[in-house]
Amino acid sequence: MRGIPPDAGVGIGAGMARGNGKGNGNGNAGPKRARSTRTPVRSAGGAPPRPKPPAGRTRPEPAPVDLRVQLPYFAVRIAVLLVALAVLLILDVNPILAVLSGLVIAGVLTYPLGRMQRRAADRAADRAADRSPERPSGRPE
Repeated sequence: MRGIPPDAGVGIGAGMARGNGKGNGNGNAGPKRARSTRTPVRSAGGAPPRPKPPAGRTRPEPAPVDLRVQLPYFAVRIAVLLVALAVLLILDVNPILAVLSGLVIAGVLTYPLGRMQRRAADRAADRAADRSPERPSGRPE
């Protein structure tokens, strides 16, 4: 017992502390870490080039959509959400529960309106696709 301190291996701070990088007394410097499988970060050269799509598969160009068509539908749906939220908060419902249930209530009440909004967006996209490519805005010169 000559070379071993009396409190070795007992209590907090006994022996080498774990995780401080000094080892555990067995000659090991700690747990081995797995090598990273991540790809190295590129320097300021920019993003890597995009891979080319497979041959024979091309995406059609999306037609520009006029979002002004959807604005009235969006405004009504937000108004319904705010009314439902105000009613729930007046009834002293927990605010988080009020927001979640307000979203559900507004979603159920405005579901038919959402379908009409989708149809209006499809009509606007069809009109935009029918426009000539020389004048994409559809306005005369």
